[in-house]
Amino acid sequence: MKRKSNKQEPIPDPEHLTEQERVAGERSRLLFKTLRNETFSATEKDALWNQVGETISQKKQRSFNTFWIAAAASVTLLLLAGVGYLVFYEDSARVMQDVASKARDIPEETRLILADKRSINLRKENSSVVYQQNGALIQVDSSSTIGQQVAGDQQFNTLIVPYGKRSVLTLSDGTRIWLNSGSKLVYPTHFDKGQREVYLEGQAYFAVTHAENAPFYVHTKDMEVKVLGTEFDVSAYDDDAYTATVLTKGSVELTTQRQTLFGSKKTKITPGTRAIFDQQQAVLQTQQVDVQEYVSWKDGSLVLNVAPLGEILRKVMRYYRVDIELKQPELAGVKFRGSLILQDDVRDVLKGLALTTGLNYKQQPNNERRYVLEESTIKQ
Repeated sequence: MKRKSNKQEPIPDPEHLTEQERVAGERSRLLFKTLRNETFSATEKDALWNQVGETISQKKQRSFNTFWIAAAASVTLLLLAGVGYLVFYEDSARVMQDVASKARDIPEETRLILADKRSINLRKENSSVVYQQNGALIQVDSSSTIGQQVAGDQQFNTLIVPYGKRSVLTLSDGTRIWLNSGSKLVYPTHFDKGQREVYLEGQAYFAVTHAENAPFYVHTKDMEVKVLGTEFDVSAYDDDAYTATVLTKGSVELTTQRQTLFGSKKTKITPGTRAIFDQQQAVLQTQQVDVQEYVSWKDGSLVLNVAPLGEILRKVMRYYRVDIELKQPELAGVKFRGSLILQDDVRDVLKGLALTTGLNYKQQPNNERRYVLEESTIKQ
């Protein structure tokens, strides 16, 4: 590892809108405003179940959408058609986001929360969950099988992966999802015909089974990814200032800034492209990258192409659920190139990192999860 030196479309003028158009516009802004996720905090176990398994009635949603569209009857037919689609579409994403927000507690072990409020702990460091028979059966860690009800109104399961753990999820349609440390995925107990949707907090790699008439949507708090069948990575950690998608195969369509009716923007990307949405600036940028730098984590390594030391340490801390203090904070921006093989013991990784960066590392006394990196000499 070597050190390296350092048009959106115009919004109509409110003064020229009719009173009914103003009413419709205000309602649309309320309807499409994205709910911000709450910061994870320790809660009682019962709070984890609070409304997680609530039944979501699609009939009630459709009734609400119809009422709203009728109230804005003076708006043009084209606008109404678009709004009706977006209301229905946004409702599903909001429901999953709401389910995710209810499961605030991050457990010590990987946890599968079923719609009927059952909780299954997965104790392996690299666990697996496989859905069979259209979701009616769930195989956990290849050692046990449980059943669930999939008939009736749509309900949602949640898979929570704490820091220091990983999990591979196979959905009923054959889609495989690798969930990285510190991640949460909300998904239906079964997919209805015509559409497949999940909600992600954290990072996951998706290998989506192709279905011509059933697009696959990945929702995050700032971005939506739409595909038919492809492979890509999505990173949407709460403590990052960005949401990013990296495409390895096929093509995807991204939608950002969905919190207002007039602010939506769609962008298509091709393999080898990384799309980054800056949350503060509300700007989407794309760049050509080495995709292995962003997806190698699922195979147990970190490929680093001119990566800042601070970013490297953040990834290691997430992967192993440890705290690493950099004694000289000014070194966080120093960039390095190379790769790290993620061994079973974090000390092996830190030893290799220290040797190649010219830093010293030590473990804090009486705390096996806290380490310090400090400067000695940095190799040129």
